[in-house]
Amino acid sequence: MTANTLYRLTHLSLAITLILTLITAIIALALPFFDEHLLSQWQIELANSAGPNEAELTANEWWIVKNQGMLTMQTSGVGLAISRAVTILLVGGLISYALYGLRGFFAGLRSERPFQASTPALLKKVGYSFIALAIVLYLEVPARFYLFIPDAADIADYYGTHIKVSPPAAEAFFIIPTLHWGLIVAGIFLLAIARAFALGLSLQTENDEII
Repeated sequence: MTANTLYRLTHLSLAITLILTLITAIIALALPFFDEHLLSQWQIELANSAGPNEAELTANEWWIVKNQGMLTMQTSGVGLAISRAVTILLVGGLISYALYGLRGFFAGLRSERPFQASTPALLKKVGYSFIALAIVLYLEVPARFYLFIPDAADIADYYGTHIKVSPPAAEAFFIIPTLHWGLIVAGIFLLAIARAFALGLSLQTENDEII
């Protein structure tokens, strides 16, 4: 693909991401006003897999389906809708920020001088946004649990890498957030590329001064 094609694709992806982010956030906020129940789910690991496949907890507000390894909560509250909308805006915003940086990077490649003053900064934007996205996705899992599961602080212990949940009427289980290493590695790689472009820019400037 040429730089022009990549620039157009990135520009289109940025526009689509912004539109979808706003529409999805608005829908998430609107659902409670139509008496729609919202489901929130967490992947879990059971301390003991014996027993029935489904365990109901806390008066049908949340339950475990063991054979799926899933903790599910159902609510019609506005709080979860707001939380979901904020998460959508954060994730969509970070993706849009990364695409914006890539668009600027490809715009620079369309010229005859790829080592431009703005190139390292643009690549850093993309790299940092990838790392920030991985952190947001990781922290969202325990944050949502403690905000919306009834009596979460009393029945769960947070250890940084996982949450141990010990309900009074059920066996213990663990919630282990997924750390998206691919995003972190991509971010670090882009930061390294940004450094390489900064060195290339310095060499190009010295060459121009000599000429």
